[in-house]
Amino acid sequence: MEVYNVHQALKILQEYYITDSIQMVTRWIREGKIKAERSANRKEGWRIHHDDLFEFIEEHRPGLPEVMGVYEWYVENSFSMLASDHREKHNKLDSEEVKVDSTHSEELIKQLMEEKNQLENQLINMQDELNLVYEQITELTVKIQKLEEENAFLMGLYEQMDEMYQELIKKNQQESSNETPKTMERKLEKVMSTEDFKKIFKEVINKYEGGTVNFMQQENELINEIYTLFFNEDGELKNEVIYDEEEYRCPLTKKKYKNLRSMLKNAIRTKLEQTLNPVDGTVLANDSSR
Repeated sequence: MEVYNVHQALKILQEYYITDSIQMVTRWIREGKIKAERSANRKEGWRIHHDDLFEFIEEHRPGLPEVMGVYEWYVENSFSMLASDHREKHNKLDSEEVKVDSTHSEELIKQLMEEKNQLENQLINMQDELNLVYEQITELTVKIQKLEEENAFLMGLYEQMDEMYQELIKKNQQESSNETPKTMERKLEKVMSTEDFKKIFKEVINKYEGGTVNFMQQENELINEIYTLFFNEDGELKNEVIYDEEEYRCPLTKKKYKNLRSMLKNAIRTKLEQTLNPVDGTVLANDSSR
């Protein structure tokens, strides 16, 4: 089996339009893409077996070694075939003892030359076709290399974006876990219409059956009096009723509440009790709904 050194292998790879760089050949050897072995004499460098080299060529130029082999065989044997054919014709003429005059010889030579020219033209056409195939293969190889480079770039970009995305997720999770309880709690209600307040007032007053008649006579007056203690004309809660971001402070009971409706109901009860008991001013402080 024939063995090549790096320079001989490079020459063969150039013939197959794979590379013209000896650095690329040595790089493929180191990467194991081209099988090679160190010679006993390190000055001789790498030793590459014929089959291993052409296995690499077949991977990069599928089918091309076979085409080149046929082409080289045809080039090497076409003229020998022509000469053999000429010898056969000459022997046939000799065996039949045909006397050929000078004119007949010239015609035979002319015919042979025409056949030779036809074969040469066929070879030229084959060479042109092979060159065209080589050019197409080279163009495809360049496109494939560019696509591989672009794919590698996109994969790297995707990995970077994925890392950034994972970092953002971790950061958001950390911020969520460190968030203070106040930011997680709902905001205080600060607006209520007169109609909504009247509904709350009705709920409370319905429980006072004994004083219903008196309350019905004073209903609008009581509603207006209590509502204006808590809300402005536009229905917004007064600033003095808001104790802080989490609690209210009732101007009637002077107590703190976390629920607006509970505070209003207790304020209404307190006002009703004051109305029923104007002397001792007993205050109903039912805060069970706080």
